[in-house]
Amino acid sequence: IALTADQLGRADFSDAPDGGPHRMLASLSSTAIALSKNFLPQEEAAGGLLSRLGSKTVVAATVRAIQLLGRQFVLGRHIGEAMAEAQSARRSQPTLRFSYDMLGEGARTERDAQRYLASYQNAIAAIAKGPRGDGPEHTDGISIKLSALFSRYEDAQRERVFAELVPRVWTLIDAAARADMNLTIDAEESDRLELSLDVFEPLAVRIAAEHPRWRGFGLAIQAYQTRALEVVNEVARIARAHHLQFMVRLVKGAYWDGEIKRAQEQGLAGYPVFTHKQHTDIAYLACARALIGHAGVIYPQFASHNAATVAAIAQMARAANAKFEFQRLHGMGEGVFREVLASNP
Repeated sequence: IALTADQLGRADFSDAPDGGPHRMLASLSSTAIALSKNFLPQEEAAGGLLSRLGSKTVVAATVRAIQLLGRQFVLGRHIGEAMAEAQSARRSQPTLRFSYDMLGEGARTERDAQRYLASYQNAIAAIAKGPRGDGPEHTDGISIKLSALFSRYEDAQRERVFAELVPRVWTLIDAAARADMNLTIDAEESDRLELSLDVFEPLAVRIAAEHPRWRGFGLAIQAYQTRALEVVNEVARIARAHHLQFMVRLVKGAYWDGEIKRAQEQGLAGYPVFTHKQHTDIAYLACARALIGHAGVIYPQFASHNAATVAAIAQMARAANAKFEFQRLHGMGEGVFREVLASNP
């Protein structure tokens, strides 16, 4: 109760999220949380019965409001629920495809890693039984995080990474390839970038040997990393070297605060990420142009809900007559892509 009162008392919930099918519900939830601050007990009255009852009521209301807000951005609590929601969304937009991932990934123990591995395996099996399309480009897929499958995913444990992590990842790749669906290795922090590429290539070698026709193996690249363009070209090199085609999801980035703080703690001369939004936007378009240029070996997947970025990429791809897809996070950018779908049925 004290924690809730403290956190609610300091937070500002005056602005409700905009957009999405649950915008009214989200707005009401935000308003409810904001109003609840007015009913929080004052410190001098914290010992009374009315105060305790009031605080518990606020806690319950806050939890419920957060659950309602969560539905705006989380497709489901488990793969079955998420797939049911996805199928419901496809009734009005049949061309929609989904790439499922799990929130809160990141193994701290071996037990965590085994639990995530089992969850990924279960998800792949469920998706394989779901709606099918003609190839990975037209079938739902999954994103996995290497740091969720091994608790010591770091360069100092390189030998263990290849001995323990890579075989786990291969079991997922093999299952996804047999189902002819997309499996994307999600992005990690910049200090794991080289290790991720070192893991990616031997997996590609084995795919070339055992599933050479599969086009669903993918990697997420963060445009806010200063080495993003080099990563795009390196992935294309690996694809050409092994006669494969990869899917590449281009995102702007997700760990900015941590990257900056880690660089400061280590006393580095510079940051591994761009520190101004406009520089990331430019890098994103540069990477997009490079991905389109590698059309023979890369199927680009552009994840953005920025209207200017979406328009620029559409123009680039149209000029090159390139195949690609747009992606967005669930609950975000719905208005932008509603217009995109309307103009490109």
